[in-house]
Amino acid sequence: MVAVSKHEKNLRQLRCCVTRNPYVTLHHTHGGSMKEMGWHVGVGQKQNPFLQIPLKDDYHIGDMGIDSGMGVETWESQFGRQWDHLLWVNDQLGYNIFAEAVRWEEANRKGGSLLSTETKR
Repeated sequence: MVAVSKHEKNLRQLRCCVTRNPYVTLHHTHGGSMKEMGWHVGVGQKQNPFLQIPLKDDYHIGDMGIDSGMGVETWESQFGRQWDHLLWVNDQLGYNIFAEAVRWEEANRKGGSLLSTETKR
């Protein structure tokens, strides 16, 4: 089991999923491809810290940001699916972020996991 703080530190060591720029912020994935893959929780619910991707600020909350009015579907059509970026992150880190996400869900959601229990690749 990987601690959330260690995971987030590892994520900050990666480059932006879109530009490969080394200066990143962490984006909690949501909607779009995440919903399609069954890894989505409702609005206002605490997001799973293992389902984050590193993004250059411009692609997170800037003019081209997924969380700044561009919208998830438009962003994904221009910069790639969040799901695919998570697969890249998973390959870079050397541990299964999806298994960690399921463990986090089981420990932190009242009544069990809201997410898929299978790693969908």
